[in-house]
Formats: sequence, C-alpha cells, structure tokens
Amino acid sequence: MDFTIDGRVVQMLETFQKKSYCSLDYLANSLGVSTRTIRNYIKQLNSELNGIAAIKNEKGKGYHLFIEDGHMFDDFIETVSKKKNMLDSSQRRIAFIIDRLINSKGRNTLDELAFDMNLGRTTLVNEIKKAAVALESYNLAIHGKPNSGMSLKGNELDIRFFILDNVYDYLYGDYPLDEDIKEEIMKIANHYNLESTTQKKLMQFIIVMLDRFIKNHPLTELDEKYNKLLNTQDYSIASEIVSVIERHLPVEISQPEILFITLPIAGRRTPTNIRTIADITISDDIKRLLDLIIEQVGFDKSIIFENETFFKDILYHLTFMLNRLMFDVRLKNPQLADVKEKYPVAFKLAEIAGQVIEKEYGLKVPEDELGYLSLYFGVFIAQHDEITRALKKVAVICGTGRGSAKLVSIQLQRILNPNTQIDIYSEIEVSKELLNQYDMVFSTVKLHFAIDPPVIIINEIFDEASVSRQIEKMTYRKKFKMKDFGNHRSILKLLLNKDKFFVLDTNKGYHENVNDMIDVLVKKGYLDEGFKERLRAREEKGSMIFDRYISLPHTVNYKSNKIEMAIGVFPEKAVVDGKEIKLVFLLGIPEKADNDASLLIKIYDEIIKIASDQKQVEELAGAASYEDFTKCLEQASSSSSILGM
Repeated sequence: MDFTIDGRVVQMLETFQKKSYCSLDYLANSLGVSTRTIRNYIKQLNSELNGIAAIKNEKGKGYHLFIEDGHMFDDFIETVSKKKNMLDSSQRRIAFIIDRLINSKGRNTLDELAFDMNLGRTTLVNEIKKAAVALESYNLAIHGKPNSGMSLKGNELDIRFFILDNVYDYLYGDYPLDEDIKEEIMKIANHYNLESTTQKKLMQFIIVMLDRFIKNHPLTELDEKYNKLLNTQDYSIASEIVSVIERHLPVEISQPEILFITLPIAGRRTPTNIRTIADITISDDIKRLLDLIIEQVGFDKSIIFENETFFKDILYHLTFMLNRLMFDVRLKNPQLADVKEKYPVAFKLAEIAGQVIEKEYGLKVPEDELGYLSLYFGVFIAQHDEITRALKKVAVICGTGRGSAKLVSIQLQRILNPNTQIDIYSEIEVSKELLNQYDMVFSTVKLHFAIDPPVIIINEIFDEASVSRQIEKMTYRKKFKMKDFGNHRSILKLLLNKDKFFVLDTNKGYHENVNDMIDVLVKKGYLDEGFKERLRAREEKGSMIFDRYISLPHTVNYKSNKIEMAIGVFPEKAVVDGKEIKLVFLLGIPEKADNDASLLIKIYDEIIKIASDQKQVEELAGAASYEDFTKCLEQASSSSSILGM
C-alpha cells in the first residue's frame, strides 16, 4: 500500500474511529481546513482503501466510516500509526532546530545541522520551512543563509511564548528543577488556591524563565503594558515564588522576570470554586464591558440582576480573559470543534462578545477563547430555557376513571419539572374558574367551555416525546403572546406577516433600505418614532452583521410589549462594512417582556441554521413575495425542528 499520508488525514481517521457520524463542517473545524479540502481527503482515503473500508455520507446523519475487511483495515491502521510516529519525529526535529537556533552562540549552517541530526539536506530544508511558518505568528524569523549560517531573530519574550506553546514538552520534559524548590512553589500555589491547570502552566513559565536566565538570555525590558501587573496580588504571588528560588539558587531575579512568571497567574482559567477568587475585585471597566455585550446581543440589561450569580461568573471570566489577551498568554481549546457543532447559538453570542471586546480594547479574541466564553452562554441558554418552560401547577382531567388519570399523572411526572404540582380531576369536577388557576391543562376529553391556560388533549397512554414537544410549543405561544402555531415549525414565520416583509431596492444602499423599512413599520404602528435614532446609536457600538449574508439590526422598541420582527430581502447583494448582505432581519425588542431572552435565542438559532445553508439563503433572498418567503421558511424548518416539534 503506497500511501503518502498527511497528518490531517491521520487526524480525520482518528475522528471517525471516535465518533460515529461527522458533518463536513465538524471535520473542517476539527482539522482547521475547508470543507472542500475535507472532500478531497475523503476522496483520497476512499481511493486508497478501496475494498477495505469507505467513508460514506448518510443523509441526515453525516459521514461515517464503513469497514468492509476488518483484517486489512487493522493492517492499514498499523501502517498509519507508524507514519504518525514519523510525524511526531518531525515535530521533534523542529524542536531540535529551534533549540539550536535560540541557544547556540555561533551561527548554524545547514551542513552542521544535517550532520548533528543525521538528516539529508532536502529533509532538513523542509523541516526549516515548517519551523519558519510556525515562528512567523510569534514575530520570529530565521535569518541568514543555509550555507553561511542561520540564527533566530526576535524578541526574547516572543521566543519564550513560542517555546511554551509549541516545543516545551520536547525541550523541558525532564528539566532537573530541584524537588525542594518545586515543593515550596506548590505550597504557595495551594495557599492561594491556584488550580492544577494554573499550577502546571506556572511551573512551565518558571522552568523556561530559569533556563533562559541561566543561559544568559534574560528579559531586560518588557512593554509598558506589563507594568499594570506590578501592584496586583498576582505580582505579589510571583514575588513570593521568586524569593523561594533565590533562597535555593545563586541567582538574583529581575523585575521583568518576576512579571513574566506573573502572567500565568493573571491569565489563569476561572477557578471552579468561586470562593478561591473572592478577593479579586471586578473593575468598573469589566462591568461596563458586560453591559455592552448584553446590549449588543439584544438582551435587556435587567437580565444581569435577575441572574446575578451567573453573570458574576462571566465577569470573573472576562477579567482573566482580558489579562490573557492583553499580555499575550495563549490558551488552546481542545473542545473547540465540539463546542461549535453542539452549541452554535452560544458560540454566536461569544462571537458577538468578541466583536465588542475588539472594538472597546483593540484586542482580537481568538476562536479558542471564544470557545471557552461560549460555554458560559451555553449554560445560560440551558438554564433560561428551563425557566421559560417551567410549569408550577397543572391539571389532569380524565373521563375514564381515577386509575387512568393516575397513569397519565405518572407519565407527566417523567417529562415535567420535579417541582410541578399535578392535580387530578374527573370530567364532572372541573369548571372554568377552577382550571383558570393552572398554568396548563392535560385532558383525555374535549372540554365544553373555553379557559385561559393552554389545553393539551392526550390519550391515557401517550408518546412522551410528542407531548413534551407540545408543552414547549404551548409554553412559547403563551409566554410570547403568539398566535396559534398550527403545524408551523418556524419561529420566524410566526413573527412575520405581510406588513413586515420587504423586497429591498438594490439601487439604494443598505442603510437607506433599513431606514425605509423602519419608516413603514413606524407608520403602521409596529415601531416607535425614536427607533431609527436608537438603532443608529446601537450600530455605532458594534456591527449588526450577524453571519454570512445576514444582518440583524436590533434595538429597544417602546411601541410594543412583544418582539416585532421584519424581514428584508435583497434580490441582488448589498455591501455593508465590506461584507455582502442578502437578508435583513430587523428586530424591535420590548423594553420589558417576560423571558424575551429565550425567544431571542430561538430566533438566533433559526437564523444560524439559515446562514449555514447557502442554498437556502439564495432561495430566501430570491423570494418575490411574503408567500414565497414563508413557504421557503416552512420547507426549511420542517427538516430541522426549531421548537423541537
């Protein structure tokens, strides 16, 4: 089997062995390549594995690995493993090259390196090219000529960051730091409740600092921004650690070096036990940042006070995250691909937060950081959705006796909140006045009078999943004052009517079209007179571009107590902020409304699903009428339930 295997192809095979089904987007995110490249990898593997195994696409589920000949596949995997070890050897070679370049006093020629590494010149040239690419993102470069000598040029701090992020395990895996020193450092770390991940990172910084310092590569000066750490508790902790080192070793460690080992403390992940950071003060700047993020997302600021404990956690996370961004401490997020696939709405909210941070602080938030931030939004979404669907008190009406009613009650207990009160009645016991006291009514018989709470007709033995979906549907209908769902699955369709659908004029600019939409909606009584000015002010704080080809202009609306949504389509693309726009989702969000955050989340979820399907975007943008648009929406949402229906 003559197969020149790529490292990413190896990774893709490993992914298929761990996960039954994978979408193209999931594989592309996992491997850091385009979906087109993934298709090429799949084609390459299927050609090589012909008769042994195949990667097949199963409609509705994604791609999966189908093994035809188990023995031959095992042989193939063994070959792959050997080649993977060769890839690891390549990383070791790069680590060796970096070590020589940063520690050698003289210049290193290609022939000298090739001899010391027992490599051919061609192989070594390829390894140097790989190293150069990796070094570039740290503002480092290999200078000189292969035949006359090469050296590494760059800032000492950048060199250390590169070592820590890329080759630490190869260069310092068995560094001989005295056990007494380690023990005293760990005592200090435990005293200040630094968690294991922070302790590990801290020890790596200390070892790199000591090695570079002893080899006469000290940090002589740092950018002025690092001086912000001087009067912090984090710097005091680092100073205690330095005192331990200086007692045991004949060294005198300078202030820049103390600042260096302060970095992993200041940029640590938020501890699981919040009591361990109770002494850390949340600055007014961070609180203002959270206000801006909440505003840009579209939530009412009162949501912070209603969920004070939760948002305090986010404030701590933002504090440490900004330290990492400001002081160039990089985090790798091994769960990034899974987070993006499983929690798309949470990740989108994190992206919006990232845009606010970039605008306010001039700091680009990398995807690894967005992945960690999105976990907080994911928890918030799950908790808030649960609150929205919570029923305090329900009634069960059964026309076939108490035994049947009890059976219905037992089934309902499995799908309702454990704290929900369930009261059982016979058909002849109930009245309008009695049932109006309940949040929801479940009945095996049709009621002969109208009541205020939603009614779900069920059988004595029912499909629990189906009833659970009906509960969610009815809850949203009641909470958000929506008309009857019927068989609709699309939230956007439920919020839309003919008055609020616009075919936009491509001869006009984007902002002019949005203003025209607002003027019509104000005239028809959906939006208040000041809406346009508030939207303009909101747009100055952050981009309203939501996703590919989609904008989501939104602000507070004082005219209505429910979310008002209008949709505009560009028959031909418009350009705003350098990005193409085909669909405009204009939202007027009430100043105060029960659980409007949950509805916004559902709206975001449906828009994200639309944005991920370019064909659907094109079809919706090509709709010439309200009827065409809603038909496209319903067809799309029938294949992927928005309300779980």
